[in-house]
Order: sequence, then structure tokens, then C-alpha cells
Amino acid sequence: MAKLCKAGQQLREQIDDDYPDRDRKSDGWIADARHMAKGTSDHIPQDGIVRALDIDADLNAHKEEAYALVEKIRKCAKRGDKRIKYIIYDGKIMSPIMNWKRRKYRGTNPHRSHFHISFTTLGDKNGSWFDLEGDKQNGRIETDGGNVGENIRRDGSLDIPLSRTSTRLHTQCGTCECVAFRD
Repeated sequence: MAKLCKAGQQLREQIDDDYPDRDRKSDGWIADARHMAKGTSDHIPQDGIVRALDIDADLNAHKEEAYALVEKIRKCAKRGDKRIKYIIYDGKIMSPIMNWKRRKYRGTNPHRSHFHISFTTLGDKNGSWFDLEGDKQNGRIETDGGNVGENIRRDGSLDIPLSRTSTRLHTQCGTCECVAFRD
């Protein structure tokens, strides 16, 4: 029985967590008859592992949200996540060729209703967290602050060091929601 590679399972889980009400009708991972007839596709199992994932572009959010998510995945790969082989969306392909820049995709399906992510063999057994935000935490934020860099107590209270000269909020956010970024 074929299985989706661990990296594909992890990325799909992260997307499902972020967009729980998203449309899934264009989702897929295992080859259909068209892929099988073509004979070359990462959707076709190799040694029982499928190294491709399609995610419906309707994330039940603003239409441009799919572009933003694809961009996060592209940047994750560009930063060095070697599990991602290439991405196709809206008539464009992104891969290590030309350093993850978008270029015209010449395949028969322009991938407008969904985006496609192919994985390398490194993703077969590596289901670790994808750093889509670029924050280098390499994992979910722990309630005890283990990955945050701040001393967050188990009761949820914060111990935030402030400089002697500053009491204003972080200039990039300017809101009270961002108390961890005092400057």
C-alpha cells in the first residue's frame, strides 16, 4: 500500500491546522489514471512512497492567501529545506533551478485550482516541522517558552526584560498584542 512521504504528511497537517475550513476538492497525493498513463510523476509511488502533494487553492480566506502560502513554502525551500523538490502554481514553477525564482511552467495543467509540491527522497522519513514563517524556531511554540527565547512560565505569565531607556512597544507591530517584542 502506497503512503505519502512524511514531509508531505507534515506539510498537509500544518496547512490543515492553519486553514481548517479550506476546500479540499482539488487535494490529492496518489496518482490517478492520467498520471499513471503519463508514466512520470511524483504522484506515482516509488518503493511505496508518493513524493507529491496537491493542495486546493481555495483556502477559505482571501483569494490571494494561496499565493501567500505558496510564497512561504517557496521561501522555506530557498532558505535551505532540501525536502522540497519543486512547487507549481498558477502557471509558474519554482525550484532550485534559478534559485527558486518563479518561471513559466510549460506542463499541460497550469495548476490554477490547486498548488503542487514535490518532495525529494529526504522527505521520505523526515516529517519535521516546516519553518514557513522563517523564524528558525524549527518547531511549534511551546507553552513553557522553550523555543521562544523568552522566559514564559508554565502559568502563562511573562518575564520580559526591558531596557532602562525604553518602555514603548516594538515599532514593527505597534500593538499591545506584541508584548514579547519590547525594544
